[in-house]
Amino acid sequence: MKTREERQALRASMPRTPLSAHHMENARLLPDRGELLYRIPNGGIGVEVGAAFGEYTAEILEKNRPAQLYLIDPWSMDRYSSGLDSIHTNFAAEIEAGRLHLMQGTSLEKLAEFEDDFLDWAYIDTDHSFELTWQELLLCEKKVKRTGRIAGHDFCTGNTVKPIVYGVVEAVTKFCKDYGWQFEFLTVESHAHFSYCLKRL
Repeated sequence: MKTREERQALRASMPRTPLSAHHMENARLLPDRGELLYRIPNGGIGVEVGAAFGEYTAEILEKNRPAQLYLIDPWSMDRYSSGLDSIHTNFAAEIEAGRLHLMQGTSLEKLAEFEDDFLDWAYIDTDHSFELTWQELLLCEKKVKRTGRIAGHDFCTGNTVKPIVYGVVEAVTKFCKDYGWQFEFLTVESHAHFSYCLKRL
């Protein structure tokens, strides 16, 4: 676990990107990320990057009803190693039907395997570091259709229980400014681990 000084240094090392009104003037607030699933393109092709035990996967299948859903996760960390078994058990029918596809490996390796302009949406929920989130956003920018959406979890400054510094806010705001995206939705759960959804300007 990082010391307070190390966390402060990490926070200071990340870019602070000021956004203009046009990056967020059309954004809407939602109560939770379950509600978000009704708003992103339904019935299309999506990817959940960081599926863990599949809790959110179940919500995606129920509420978004994608024609094809891809799950990316290494399922190798001790914390999530049993997640792959859980997903095989809980979603056997969807896997058998060819609707749910498991892609075991790192987010950057597996996102790179998609054709450009293939996905209707991507939802990112991995380690929340600035560096990895930034690289995931850049890959999703290529893989998501022009009319698609990029969304993700933990749009907040960190985990106060651990404590761990996140870089999601910094990566997402820099991405919006540098690549011409805007906020469409932001969720405001009481636990403060918000989700964001972006679309192209």
